[in-house]
Amino acid sequence: MVKQVTVVCPHEGADKGKRFVITRMSAVAADRWGRHCLQAAASSGADIAGVAAGGGIAAVAAAGIGIFAAMDPARMDELIDQLLQCVQMQPDPSNPAMLLPWDVVSAGEQIEEIPTLGWLQKEAFALHVDFFKGVGQLFSLLTLMLGTESNAPAPASAT
Repeated sequence: MVKQVTVVCPHEGADKGKRFVITRMSAVAADRWGRHCLQAAASSGADIAGVAAGGGIAAVAAAGIGIFAAMDPARMDELIDQLLQCVQMQPDPSNPAMLLPWDVVSAGEQIEEIPTLGWLQKEAFALHVDFFKGVGQLFSLLTLMLGTESNAPAPASAT
């Protein structure tokens, strides 16, 4: 089953308490979206530390949400819009099956505060990459171990 989370806007103002359901993209869609993010950031000429060329969603997780700052604004908007397609608004908590798709939410007046948009982007991004955070520590440890191994003297060979 595809992972979903329900989030409640914590910010003071008109959007406080509004509920949103975020559904994770399929693995194929998330990987494609991740590769497109990397390509857009790399084509800007920005040096993105720790990001391997050709990586997918795992490489985007390594870069963090700041990867969007390295992109052409039009391409950044496209990729953020793709990410936000995973967001739906739950206008009536007593009827959780009633969900408004992102296209309706973004075209209407359902979101009234600018900080809510940034918060939703961060929440949607986190849903797609948070599971890499724990694994990232393992990769770092493995890289360290492999680096140490390669610098160690070779075992004495029998003559």
